[in-house]
Amino acid sequence: MKLVPIDEDTGIMDGVADAHDALSPESACEALAQVGLRFSAADLHVEAREDRWVARLPGGLLAWFAQSERGARRLATERRVLRLLESRCTFGAPRLLLESADGAFDVREMVPGVSDPWRIFAEVVDSARLAAQIGAAIGSILAEQHARIGKSDVADWLPHRPEWPEPREWVEQRLPRVIDDPELIADAAAIMEAYEGVPVAEADRAFVHTDVGFHNLGIDPDTHVVHGIFDYDGAAWADRHHDFRYLVFDRDRDELLEAALAVYEDALGLRVDRKRVLLYNAACALTFLAFREGKRPDERSCGRTLAEDLSWSRHAIDRATRA
Repeated sequence: MKLVPIDEDTGIMDGVADAHDALSPESACEALAQVGLRFSAADLHVEAREDRWVARLPGGLLAWFAQSERGARRLATERRVLRLLESRCTFGAPRLLLESADGAFDVREMVPGVSDPWRIFAEVVDSARLAAQIGAAIGSILAEQHARIGKSDVADWLPHRPEWPEPREWVEQRLPRVIDDPELIADAAAIMEAYEGVPVAEADRAFVHTDVGFHNLGIDPDTHVVHGIFDYDGAAWADRHHDFRYLVFDRDRDELLEAALAVYEDALGLRVDRKRVLLYNAACALTFLAFREGKRPDERSCGRTLAEDLSWSRHAIDRATRA
């Protein structure tokens, strides 16, 4: 496969039109045949991702293909993460089965269960018992992940801050083009300033996933057993509080978060700062809101309409401010 080079200063791919041409199922089949995996084009479903494509294969397998040199680097980093997880942790994560000689693609075994975040969200909101069950499972996963992988394992090759939320300036530039609400814009600036001003002690740093939520969990649809977690593309050596930020919803009930923290804190013998979790949640909500620039109010951006993003942002600001 030919990878498209990127200008490292601008982040723009040379020949960008070619880079965004869809990977055809036929091309994916040809590449997979080179490593001894034979499928028909009808067996594959290909989706575009940032700098990559993912092809869903029969038998619960995924093939990830780099779209560019940057995509190849992302795949290589995530492969390194997955190997580390497999050697240190017992919870379910994607299992790397093979990779091409040039590193342009790899094949992974999926985490069992299904990813149906909006269904699980509705069920958790409706059932405190279910929220506690899933929250406890998440807490157990994070306790193991944070405890068994240390600074010497990842700090020299993973970023030291999450990719999300975006910087304060990025949010402030875009938000006025999404909403016309001076009070909310001012509140957003205060939240982003507070977020960027949080001092992170070395003791608070851990190997973090950064995107822990129902969308990245393999959950049994009937028993709601959490089989594992996936999508470590955003992994970092950063503040452990980032791994709890999406366990807060636009409601004042925190059964999911508190169940996760109860297991986590008991396992590691430390205290997670709830105020910091709420602040990180608010900063993420506002970044998602600003990310709507150029989108229609009824258009779903990352799964939400403008009204839903506004509801989350306002509630998150209120909670973070009160905390």
